[in-house]
Amino acid sequence: MNIRKAYNFIKKSEIGREISDLKNLFLSCAVVMIAVFVAYAVVMAEAQAPESASDLENPVDTLPVSQDMAASADKKSEREEMLLKADKLSRGHFYDEALEILRSLPAIEPPDPDEGFVKAKIDVIERAKASLIKYSGPIHHVFFHSLIIYPELAFDKKRGSSPEGYNMWMTTVSEFKKMLPLLRDGNYILYNLTDFIESDDLKPEKVKLKDIILPPGKIPLVISIDDVSYYEYMKLDGFATRLVVSDDGRVYTQVTTPEGETELTRDGDVMPILDDFVDENPEFSWRGAKGTIALTGFQGALGYRIWSKNTDEENAIATAQAKIVADALKSNGWLFACHSYGHSAFFRDGSMTLAKLKADTEKWKKTIEPVTGETNLYISPYGVSMIFNPNAYSKYLVQSGFNVLCHVGERKEIYHHGSYIAMPRLDLDGFKMIKGKRAISKYYFDPDIVLDPARPPMK
Repeated sequence: MNIRKAYNFIKKSEIGREISDLKNLFLSCAVVMIAVFVAYAVVMAEAQAPESASDLENPVDTLPVSQDMAASADKKSEREEMLLKADKLSRGHFYDEALEILRSLPAIEPPDPDEGFVKAKIDVIERAKASLIKYSGPIHHVFFHSLIIYPELAFDKKRGSSPEGYNMWMTTVSEFKKMLPLLRDGNYILYNLTDFIESDDLKPEKVKLKDIILPPGKIPLVISIDDVSYYEYMKLDGFATRLVVSDDGRVYTQVTTPEGETELTRDGDVMPILDDFVDENPEFSWRGAKGTIALTGFQGALGYRIWSKNTDEENAIATAQAKIVADALKSNGWLFACHSYGHSAFFRDGSMTLAKLKADTEKWKKTIEPVTGETNLYISPYGVSMIFNPNAYSKYLVQSGFNVLCHVGERKEIYHHGSYIAMPRLDLDGFKMIKGKRAISKYYFDPDIVLDPARPPMK
């Protein structure tokens, strides 16, 4: 029997049929096992698959951890901002405000490793506050006019309208910027002119000197700026032309460059320069004090023309524009003073009468007070003193609401006259830096250090 015949015989026999049955059974089992395996794989895949697109971004097993981490990061960022704010407040002598922030810092998990630093900072501020003492030294008040931005224009005899006057009575931007760190390093600290007096509870019509409480070694310094009106005659002489509130809420100087282009800057006059310096050196200011801006009225205020040449509507617009600037300055620590309406010659030539003073003051109140709001500060034109006739001029000014009267003088003291005080102030201008160096170097700095080389010789 050959092989093929043997195969056919077995296939037809009983043994062949059994083998065929086993083969079919094996194939059936294999099919079932494959089906079970596939079903198992499908079930496991469905169990592990995300229910939605959001589950793909936030797996269930990591979602709580991510929320905790985000919350912790937010709290840490908030703490850092609050710590920076508290530090700046304490440097500016806002001790209670800084302590309030530090004591309200939000807790974070895990515990902040810098918690010891916070407690130490609180202790430092509390000790600084406890160390404040009453100041009993001389009173310092210095003043400026609007700053010269471009000396090449201001001192040009062929172009400038008053080069000799500018050289005598003005200060350049360069000089002012050099003065500030010298004053800071001399332990001077800006102080509000209104904080030298308070009402007398026993005699309402009187004022009394207020205690000046400062850190040990600090010397109160008042700064004032005269004639911040940017008069028409100065427009082409290298000065700013007006003050403007920009989109960031800060006050800028509008400046015309020598090339005739108009731009907004932060260094075109005393106000923005001092603002930025105090922002970088908060310790130079006692609780946000800046200075006092003395305004006349005959050409408006702060560069906005409020005068008889305009219609009522034009003056109303100019008043509103100037008030926006004034409000921004006041919110940032600046004060305003009356510098008379007309800055008239009768203040200095002896021809002043009570009637003239009344008419002038009433004009100022009508024209400029709507811009500045009420003020108790009067800075006299030409530096004349009102204390020599207290029953006439001074009495009238007090009745008009002015109980702090400032004149020009080198003495460092306050004259208390019951219902008002009089305070001398020193000019830090070209004349004083060149011709009166001793008055400056005795208390403040060597004028030769700050003098602008662009200044011409002074006759």
